[in-house]
Amino acid sequence: MSVKEKQGTSLARAASEAFRKGDYAAALKIYRQLSTLLGERNFQANVFLCEKRLYELSGLNRSANASKLLLTLTERRPLAEATHPLKSLKVAAIMDEFTHSSYKYECDLLQLSPQHWRKELEEFQPQLLFIESAWRGKDELWGSKVGHTSPELRGIVQWCKQHAIPTVFWNKEDPVHFETFLNTAKLFDHVFTTDIDCIHRYKAALGHERVYLLPFAAQPAVNNPIELYERKDAICFAGAYYVKYPERTKDLVEFVRHLPQFKPFEIFDRNYGRSDPSYAFPDDYKPYIVGKLPFDQIDRAYKGYFCSINLNSVKQSQTMFARRVFELLASNTITVSNYSRGIRLLFEDLVITTDSGAEAVRRLKELTADETKSRKLRLAALRKVMAEHTYQDRLAYVASKALNKPGLDCLLPQVAVVCYANDQEKVQRLLRLYHNQEYSRKRLLMVVPGGFQPQLPLNMAGVEVLNASAVASKTWSEVLLPGEWLAPMVPEDHYGAHYLTDLVLATRYAPGPIIGKASHYVRSEATGLWLKDRAQAYKKVPGLLARAAMVRGEHVATAPVREWITTLHTARLEHPDALSIDEFNYCRNAGMEGLKEEERAETDNLPGLSTGIRLDALIQRAEAIQPLAAQDEGPALSPGELSDLFAGQPSHKPVQISQDDRGLRVQSELPDDTHEYVYARRDLDLQALGITEGGRLRFYLDATPGLNLQVVWLFLDGRGKKLGHVVKVGNRNHEVDIPAETAKLRLGLRVYGPGGAQVKSLLLAHRALEPAELITTGDYLVLTNHYPSANDLYRNGFVHRRVVAYRERGVKADVFRLRPGEQLSYHEFENVDCLTGSAEALDRLLATGRYRAVLVHFLDPGMWQVLERHVRRQRIIVWVHGAEIQPFHRREYNYRTDKERAAAQAKSDARMAFWRGLLKTMPPNLHLVFVSRYFAEEVMEDLGFRLPESHFSIIHNPIDTRLFTYEPKPPEQRKKVLSIRPYASATYANDLSVKAITELKDRSWFSDVEFRLIGDGVLFEETLAPLRGLSNVHLERRFLTQQEIASLHRTYGIFLCPTRMDTQGVSRDEAMASGLVPVTNAVAAIPEFVDEGCGVLAPAEDHLAMAQGIENLVLDPDRFQQMSAAAAARVRRQSDASVVIDAELKILGAEDASHNCCMGM
Repeated sequence: MSVKEKQGTSLARAASEAFRKGDYAAALKIYRQLSTLLGERNFQANVFLCEKRLYELSGLNRSANASKLLLTLTERRPLAEATHPLKSLKVAAIMDEFTHSSYKYECDLLQLSPQHWRKELEEFQPQLLFIESAWRGKDELWGSKVGHTSPELRGIVQWCKQHAIPTVFWNKEDPVHFETFLNTAKLFDHVFTTDIDCIHRYKAALGHERVYLLPFAAQPAVNNPIELYERKDAICFAGAYYVKYPERTKDLVEFVRHLPQFKPFEIFDRNYGRSDPSYAFPDDYKPYIVGKLPFDQIDRAYKGYFCSINLNSVKQSQTMFARRVFELLASNTITVSNYSRGIRLLFEDLVITTDSGAEAVRRLKELTADETKSRKLRLAALRKVMAEHTYQDRLAYVASKALNKPGLDCLLPQVAVVCYANDQEKVQRLLRLYHNQEYSRKRLLMVVPGGFQPQLPLNMAGVEVLNASAVASKTWSEVLLPGEWLAPMVPEDHYGAHYLTDLVLATRYAPGPIIGKASHYVRSEATGLWLKDRAQAYKKVPGLLARAAMVRGEHVATAPVREWITTLHTARLEHPDALSIDEFNYCRNAGMEGLKEEERAETDNLPGLSTGIRLDALIQRAEAIQPLAAQDEGPALSPGELSDLFAGQPSHKPVQISQDDRGLRVQSELPDDTHEYVYARRDLDLQALGITEGGRLRFYLDATPGLNLQVVWLFLDGRGKKLGHVVKVGNRNHEVDIPAETAKLRLGLRVYGPGGAQVKSLLLAHRALEPAELITTGDYLVLTNHYPSANDLYRNGFVHRRVVAYRERGVKADVFRLRPGEQLSYHEFENVDCLTGSAEALDRLLATGRYRAVLVHFLDPGMWQVLERHVRRQRIIVWVHGAEIQPFHRREYNYRTDKERAAAQAKSDARMAFWRGLLKTMPPNLHLVFVSRYFAEEVMEDLGFRLPESHFSIIHNPIDTRLFTYEPKPPEQRKKVLSIRPYASATYANDLSVKAITELKDRSWFSDVEFRLIGDGVLFEETLAPLRGLSNVHLERRFLTQQEIASLHRTYGIFLCPTRMDTQGVSRDEAMASGLVPVTNAVAAIPEFVDEGCGVLAPAEDHLAMAQGIENLVLDPDRFQQMSAAAAARVRRQSDASVVIDAELKILGAEDASHNCCMGM
């Protein structure tokens, strides 16, 4: 431990002890010392907490006599200079154009060439070597040299090691090219990756812990919100078409199908004019292509449009995605992207992330419907990027690890808030405004007139009171600290929580020394709240009101303090490069009492916005990741078996294979840019390996880095004739087709260039390479067997609607879909993320202990096998819906043959044994939720015992009456009958609908009525066949989104929904909420939700009563309208989401969540 670290440890103990004893002032002083010693970021939270405690204990709102006047000068600690030390850091690099143009603004950066690298290093004398996974490098001279660990690359690294210069490698191509650059990474002291999911693999392969996360970012010098063009009210895509990425191409097709119907759509083709068909947009796209943009004109795409499109090739990584996302958000442009788990984690609501073009349009329409909300969303995204995701942040992190300089993380300037108060009301108002600011690197300079003694809280940290007479002859250079900015505040104005934050972040891109708000809200008695000069946002202006601006201290160094203070309300700050930023978080003339709540809703941040995981939290989790501990399952060729296969290789060959205690050693003395094949001495029998003819070969070569090594398989027939071959890179899972008639396999190794590696094994299966760290952000976990997706709209849609409703109330829930044996994956549905994975992945997620409760839908033995391990310390709430707990006889109608019934009975016996064993003596942390009283009683009857009343609740499924709205139905809609149903089993009784319609077809009025039956499932064609040929009966085999269903509800009057068993009937309730009159059956729980005053309740299996009910409605318009209104009222009274979700949140223990809802950044 260094002297500095020992000193820091001692001080940290002292600070902690002082805080524990309640001596917050002493703790604050020590934490500030630690900030200077070891880096401000490390102790920012401690400093803030001490200041907060001092403020809370000070009794600001107590009687003025309760505290003494405290006129203290805060200690002046060293602060970052205007020019950060990173700027002078000398970095030698091999970088591609995009990366070089991003980092060149942040340090003294030298691009190395392969021809003259030694001379360049000797003349430059760098402090750091930074090499990325480059494909071209300086002047496109490097080609594949970085990936192939060329002599030039090895020479550069060796020179730096000899001169004690730290070396850094950044693989921006992970996870796709992890194996490509693994040998390169082995050469370097420190390794950084864009993909957090590769860290455990690097640590295992490299044998050290110096592996870190380094995502892409934005460069504010280039990517910033300063407006340069008149933005088109259109959508833009600037990029390329790649045949080799079919999923990316599929997503682009989906966007192009829908987005042009919403707004004009334009494409800048990166490969415009090239003839290569692999990069050519199909002819269908040509109407949208407007040309090509050179790199230095990319701003036209980024800032010239209302919205821009991003496409990711990598979608499942938790942190790696296209750099364009950072650049677009920094450009203050609404961004629509295909799905990426990384985007969802880092930015959540700030990017419209979906693979569905229709969903993208839906959310864009929501934004354009409220222009203020749209601008606030853009601001929140801009703030997020500028606060956490700039290349200055990235370089500071690299330097802190490679150079061991934690102080480099203090990147944003200190702000001195200056104000004038001549009475106690203004003092209290200004203190509230100051302490409401989220920005932490601030202090308050409060000037007061002679003779006035303000009553201040004791030990008010960061507040300095100056007597006007004491500063009468001073200039700002005598008051301000080095590098400090000056921000006036007046008590009559409103300064929102992020007022200072946004001004400070603008220092990262502002061209001049003055930043403020020419565009801002104003309040007056005559006109109320109004927005002034909206068009001035993010533009240069000649000057700004001082009370709504911030100025660099050096710019006013010689200005008299007294003159400033006496003109704060009227003064203007002028400079040709003054920048006006956004209009929010400020209002002029708000009044001493402040803005009303509804006015703050207009001026301040968007509430309830999820802005993604904080980067510092993500980095902390990344640094804690442990090396991969492989636990392979399946057949494998061990080092000994491999040694036997390759035994007897000639000793004079440049490639030598031997065995040692760590595995099979492959040593190569081949020249660079040459390769050689080495084959096993005997072939492997296909059947002996357990592989059937015409099957597929799965394998993984586990080899240490140090040599470019690939696996070769020759496919041979019974006579030894070659049928084909494959060559695949090591350390990656592969699956290949085995040609027909293959009888034997010949194993080989392709060795490229010099080096050495250990082959640990050849696994004849896939290695589990799932992420070591599952990053989630919810407080609750929803566990389910199915979840809706773009390809499966109906599966457990009511579970999805719960998750959405929870979120609207500030309760964040992660969703996990259990699929035994399935690789971990992610998808999004209507702005909700769903993780899909195995029992092992679920177990790892629960083992973190981060969830307040697990909310289970459709519990089965596989789920409980995992949950049982955690139930002693984890609350588990299980929603019981129906089939998962019912015995065979409840759904016997689904089975047609004795064989089917016997199989169902066996499953039923096992199912009921599971539930009886679980519920006979319920664990204290287990609670059940039934969706109806009928169903609860039926379950207890089937179990054969009653459950303790305290261990279950009755809560209906929620109905979203904001989506399924009610408007009085015109009488004509009684002649429009709608059915939207699954056709998966006989439970849904769609055959009764067919019989009812058939019964009615001979009625005189039948041709005046329209029937529309929509759905899908294995029984669709068979069930509806009798209706084909009826001109007024429309059959549609498809699934619908919730929005499409709600839209159809508005034009129909009767909902045909028979059933043989239902515990509630969500689709029926949704139709009723929209005013449709249901035609259903009085079975199971249905009478608990429908009565004869609001629906047609036919007896079980009685299609004639259903037909009569429809006829009664068609012939009696008054009755139809009365029942329609009653149906809508019943749902709102009984199952409205506002009622149901409140009840669910109560059992979750999250009733107060809405008060703690995450506020928008």
